[in-house]
Amino acid sequence: MAKRKQRGIGQIVTDLEKQINSDYNALIQLTVEGLSTKENSPVDTGFFASSWKASVQKVRAQDKREDHAPWSNIYETRQPGGQTSWSSIGNQRVHTSKKPVGSQIKPRFSIPEFNYKRQPTVYIGNTAKYAGYALESPKVANFIQGEMRSLVQQTFGDKRPGRIFARTGSSSSVFGSYIKL
Repeated sequence: MAKRKQRGIGQIVTDLEKQINSDYNALIQLTVEGLSTKENSPVDTGFFASSWKASVQKVRAQDKREDHAPWSNIYETRQPGGQTSWSSIGNQRVHTSKKPVGSQIKPRFSIPEFNYKRQPTVYIGNTAKYAGYALESPKVANFIQGEMRSLVQQTFGDKRPGRIFARTGSSSSVFGSYIKL
């Protein structure tokens, strides 16, 4: 049996900091991944859902869908208020009734590792230029106000270590006792 290195009480601060850092990064990862789905972000072309980013600086909504493949070739649809749909063909706007073809969600940004002591504030935002309009959809608000609570509890909540029980007494005994190892 391999011997485990015993960690003394003197390592508790280091161990706790590592655990908090790990949980902090896991929560950020889960949040960005959760927002990057059609269930939690409005999806027409997939560009908005693909444009969530975590950063130590405020995330600026400045990216145009037309400037980024594969979304630059997907038709854009405007339906609120019965407005006509349009698509971008070249540099012209042409009225069309076509729906988006082949919407795709492909996260555009990797999620860096953060240190909760050095970077206590992390901004999670969307870089799509039209983010202000897309955020009018209740999907994002429902995720933030609903699922985020369970993500925080799941990530930072008490984690019970695995338990191992060993049976004592006869293996044929129905009432053999178990001890926790």
